[in-house]
Amino acid sequence: MLSLAAARSLIEQHVQPLEPVATPLAVARGHILREDIFAPDDLPAFDRSAMDGYAIDAKDLSPKFRVVMEVQAGQAPAQKIGPGECARIFTGAPIPGGASQVIMQEDVERDGEWITLRERDKKTWIRYRGEDARQGELLLAAGVRLRAGELSLLAQLGTVQPRVGCAPRVIHFATGNELVDPSAAPGPGQIRDSNSTLITALLADVGAHLVAQDRCGDALDTLVQAIRQHLAESWDCLLISGGASVGDYDFGTRALAELGFQVHFGQMSIRPGKPLVFATRGGQIAFVIPGNPVSHFVTFQIAIRLALERLEGAVSSWETVSLELAEDLPAKPNERHTLWPVHVGLRDGALRVWPLSWQSSGDLRGLLGANALVPIAPGAGGAKKGDCVDCVLLAALP
Repeated sequence: MLSLAAARSLIEQHVQPLEPVATPLAVARGHILREDIFAPDDLPAFDRSAMDGYAIDAKDLSPKFRVVMEVQAGQAPAQKIGPGECARIFTGAPIPGGASQVIMQEDVERDGEWITLRERDKKTWIRYRGEDARQGELLLAAGVRLRAGELSLLAQLGTVQPRVGCAPRVIHFATGNELVDPSAAPGPGQIRDSNSTLITALLADVGAHLVAQDRCGDALDTLVQAIRQHLAESWDCLLISGGASVGDYDFGTRALAELGFQVHFGQMSIRPGKPLVFATRGGQIAFVIPGNPVSHFVTFQIAIRLALERLEGAVSSWETVSLELAEDLPAKPNERHTLWPVHVGLRDGALRVWPLSWQSSGDLRGLLGANALVPIAPGAGGAKKGDCVDCVLLAALP
């Protein structure tokens, strides 16, 4: 069986990013930037006032100043100021020639066309050309996810059609004769299909596009035919829930072979989720996921998510942080790498970790509130309340 690190390395090796597309800012939120963005000009592009007030020459020690013009934001100054002169100026307006300081209007007494300064110090209240960035400076590197701040910066730069990664298009099939719709009452030996809802939510969490989803029985021909109904050009990733093990009715790997996929691994030395299958066909990827829901959740976060990030051109989100346990983590030593679902939250002003309780990989209570995983090395056990453990964060923290 492959180690977790080796399996992730194989995924990175065999999954290539989709071609980027130019996308309007209005719909680019959440997408991955696929080009470096440089400052086309100095930022700000000109010296501008940081306050409403009066622009004067900082070296001019006149007892009072005559207001010779007004400069609003968006206007070019009509003239320069001379000795004993000033300009009424507003926030964001260009600094007129001859001026080197703005006096806040609160520090000025005005009488007609004359002003007298109540206070004066060395603060200029000027935003100088290029103080934010110089022309040609790298402002956004390819690989960042576009949020509100990044999008507003692109708008300021005039980059209204950034090249971004496409959201991976996913088709998903839940296999099993025992599955019924969640709205149905299960008959003898049947269970409600929870994995389809789980996969739908997990894909939404990472911004992937679920283009089709269906349930199939435990028949190889039925599964292959259901997948073939979707044109290869219409999807990038195939997910099959169930059929990953070696039972008589586990057809996932055989279905991939009939469809022309090359299987790169069929097991991982992890707990839960050992029988995960990863395969590719040209630029398309496929996973056969072990059927139990906790295994679904864990393998999605440690493997499928990585593949989807690679398709989109994102930097892997696999990052760890050391945090204190709020309760005991009762893991027993295991020969495989354990990924324990936990909840990371705030208590008394600090982030802490609450291990989630699961009796087996089919116990959905083990996912309630899960927003992180605690990796436990092979042969290692759990930890006590107050110990610090490494956590892989899966979502934005509260």
